[in-house]
Amino acid sequence: LLHLLLPPVQAQPHRSAGRGRLARGGGRMGNFHTSGPNQVIMKSGCNGTKVRVGQTCWAWWFFETVQRMSLELLTIEINSVEAETAQGVRVSVRGVAQIKVKAFQPLESDPTKVTINDRAIKLAVKHFLGHSEESVRQALQATMEGHQRQILGTMTVESLYKDRKEFSELVRQHIDDDLSNLGFELASYVVQKIDDENGYMESLGITQTARVKREAAEGRAKNESAARRKVARHDADARQAEAIESKKAHVGVNEQLEMEAESDRDLKLKRAAFQREVNEAQAKAASAGPIEQARQQQHIVRERTRQRQVEEQVNLEIADKVIEREKKEKEGESLAKLLEEQNRAKAKELLAQARADKIRADGEAEAEVIRMKGEAEAKVLATKAEAYKDYGEAAVVQMIMERLPEIAKRVAGPLAKTEKMVFVSSEGSGPSAFTNDMSKMVGHVPEIVHSLTGFDMREAIRNITHQNQSQVTATSAEL
Repeated sequence: LLHLLLPPVQAQPHRSAGRGRLARGGGRMGNFHTSGPNQVIMKSGCNGTKVRVGQTCWAWWFFETVQRMSLELLTIEINSVEAETAQGVRVSVRGVAQIKVKAFQPLESDPTKVTINDRAIKLAVKHFLGHSEESVRQALQATMEGHQRQILGTMTVESLYKDRKEFSELVRQHIDDDLSNLGFELASYVVQKIDDENGYMESLGITQTARVKREAAEGRAKNESAARRKVARHDADARQAEAIESKKAHVGVNEQLEMEAESDRDLKLKRAAFQREVNEAQAKAASAGPIEQARQQQHIVRERTRQRQVEEQVNLEIADKVIEREKKEKEGESLAKLLEEQNRAKAKELLAQARADKIRADGEAEAEVIRMKGEAEAKVLATKAEAYKDYGEAAVVQMIMERLPEIAKRVAGPLAKTEKMVFVSSEGSGPSAFTNDMSKMVGHVPEIVHSLTGFDMREAIRNITHQNQSQVTATSAEL
């Protein structure tokens, strides 16, 4: 359409730096636009709005518009005259701010790198595109001055006087948001002067000056006093050092004399020691022969003793081996004897069991015989008892007396089997004592009969004797 409407035109140089041309079909349809690193190009039209910083862009005629805005740093002087502080004292403050368009921002992925801040550039262009640099400066100056007055109203004169850095930081913190909303950022802000018409600041300065002068005078007096003390101390140290050196010299002389005396004494002692060593060497040389002979003799005795010890040790080892062997043989013999004794005990046990069974059987048979014999004897005794009832006591005694020789014979029966008797007596009464013992044994027969039968032979004999005497007495009386 543009081809048809516009006639072909020869390309001519353009006045703007960085502009180009594009020939298409012999006609010009648009231009190239180039911006430096301190300038932004805003291209707007059918393709929207685009921002270019330090780049080249193409703009179509009639359909796109290109506008430029400076990114250079703006130096703005901010004067707050008669501004009230928190105490109501009016002060005048002059500050200098460096402000620029916030055209770049760091990358989130890599803070060391930057990228174009389209949003801030578009805000700055929106507010100030087409304005002169002076009008932009005035607008920013008014914003800065308002914030500066606002911060002054929260601080005292003393804090302003003592800490201007804190005041600058507060101004920076307050102005950052407003400048960001305008697309700008504060690069630098410093306070150049703080003054007042009532002399308040001057009074603070005088007070501070007086304080500094007082501190300087105190410092000078302290330094002079310290210097005098130091000089006096050095003088005292010098006198003390002199006395010490004098003392050292005197002590040195005495030490030298003492060392000379010690040297003489050491020389004499060494001479005596050397003479003693010579005497000892001579005595050793004189006695070396006998000593060496005695040493050799001791060595021979020692070797003989060691040889005897070795022989005794060998003998002990041989004896231990013999004892060990005999011990093992005896242990074997003991084990064999133990097995033999065990077998013999088992054989004896079986033999004893057989004998016991035989004895038990014999005993049972003998017991049966004894029982039958006892029953027969019991019957005989019963018959005799019936007969004894008919006999008188004299007859019974007569029967017992007849049996006494047989009883004595049976008592002496074991002695008849004795082949030889040996009597040991210190008095020579062995045979007679033996006869007395036999008489005593026979004399105990009545007691044995009484204990076995309950019949008292002695009492019966006494009764018979008494009856006989009575009869003799009666006969004598009749006569």
